[in-house]
Amino acid sequence: MSIQLQKHMKSINDKVRELAEMSTGAFMNAMKAFEALDQNLAAEVRSTSEIIEQKSLGIEDNVFETIARRQPVAKDLRELATYLSVAHHLYRIGRYAYKVSHIVRLCEGMEHFKELVSLPYLAELAKQTIDIAMRAVLDRDLTHIGELEKLEAISDKETSDMFEEIADYLRKRNDITKMAMFYVIVGRYCERAADHAFSIAERAVYMVTGRRVKLGLAYKGQSSQAPH
Repeated sequence: MSIQLQKHMKSINDKVRELAEMSTGAFMNAMKAFEALDQNLAAEVRSTSEIIEQKSLGIEDNVFETIARRQPVAKDLRELATYLSVAHHLYRIGRYAYKVSHIVRLCEGMEHFKELVSLPYLAELAKQTIDIAMRAVLDRDLTHIGELEKLEAISDKETSDMFEEIADYLRKRNDITKMAMFYVIVGRYCERAADHAFSIAERAVYMVTGRRVKLGLAYKGQSSQAPH
């Protein structure tokens, strides 16, 4: 790899790292805003999501420019394609942060009808999966990829338990329908953020090893192809 190509690849890696920190931070702040129904924090997240989108587009431009001007070979192209894909996934996570913060705005004047336990936990599980996936991409560290399936199984159970709890509340009260709907929607955004982490992790395995794998199967009764 030429020195100039190395320089450009390192620059893109740094920008993806920054985007990952910003997207994950925005998502967790959005969840904190929802937990506290904090309108000011929610407004900050909405502003941050616009920056996330611009940074994602900037990485896309950097990748295309590097391909056009630096003539990367197959291995380098695999890495650049991964950065392009990952930037889009991180943008989507940033959009979920925006949507959660928008729900906070819709909740103005409302109160939680229960202590929030599952949603903060689901957000933390999503963050853990994203952190593992991004470490695999940015540092080529695949050692924790196998943990993703366990985290997904925990997340699935927590989501199921939360839905059952909400249904039980709805059977007893008829004044909480709107907030209960928001709980379900926000829980789905946590689940989707974790899904993006799985896609990022699959790209990481391909980037590092050249093999295409499908993660998230072991705890669904199918064999996992995760690297050992």
